[in-house]
Amino acid sequence: FVLVCCTSHLAPRPSWAAELKIGYVNLAKLFDDYQRTKESERVLEQKGAQKQAQLKGQADELKKLRDALELLNAQARETKVKEIEEKSDAFQQLKTRTERDLVRERNQMAKTILDEIEKTVTDYAKANSFSLVVDQRSLLYGQEAYDLTDELLKALNARYAKPPAKPQ
Repeated sequence: FVLVCCTSHLAPRPSWAAELKIGYVNLAKLFDDYQRTKESERVLEQKGAQKQAQLKGQADELKKLRDALELLNAQARETKVKEIEEKSDAFQQLKTRTERDLVRERNQMAKTILDEIEKTVTDYAKANSFSLVVDQRSLLYGQEAYDLTDELLKALNARYAKPPAKPQ
């Protein structure tokens, strides 16, 4: 895609009217289909499942304590109610902290991946002499020929799959 800014064929071309090479990407597709994103999501899902199992164990323990409460006399019941309330509060705090930590970790992972995507797009644009690369969401229309998404996705996944260089 070449855009030349001139008002007339006879007028001299101004120095600022350089040729523009423009491409666009579907950033959401790059993010979602990037192998690192998929791997990170899998790891976070595993952590979430482990935390859920831990929370379920504590919830089951609280239920057993509440069920046993009915069999106690008044004095023992009062002591047990206090213990259950303390465990219930601790459970709610753990649940809230766990959810917050997982969200924080997911946000950090997304930021790291988006930074990596931005660097890859920048490197690709510079190496291929693009003047502009925009996100598809910003476009009202773009011909498929200028869609760089698949090329960049291949580059991202190739970088991710490449083993890190060993220090010598």
